[in-house]
Amino acid sequence: MKTKSQKLHLKLDKACGDLVKERDGHKCRRCGGEPVSWCHIIRRSRSKAVRWNPDNTLALCRACHYWLDLGADMLSATAFIEEMIGKNKMKELVELAHDKNAKPWGIKDLENKLKELNER
Repeated sequence: MKTKSQKLHLKLDKACGDLVKERDGHKCRRCGGEPVSWCHIIRRSRSKAVRWNPDNTLALCRACHYWLDLGADMLSATAFIEEMIGKNKMKELVELAHDKNAKPWGIKDLENKLKELNER
């Protein structure tokens, strides 16, 4: 049985993914292909602070998601991301992701984030 926190994580993943796909017109931001999934720029495993930040995600098809995660060299991946979101936004995300004062997500924080995403 899933905990309340786990259930909220799943709802947040769906809400953010749906928002990003809608924002990007349900097309891959790299090649224009379909179907798409939501891809994190700064991986979830590297920073929980930006996990549900729509600015930290792109809609990508399976092949382009694979390219970004495993196939692209660092220079190509960085150039692509900066082209998609801009250097300033990338810098902001990196700062948020490395914020030493960021606190763990509590239940109330998760609920508030879900409300915020659903209101967009």
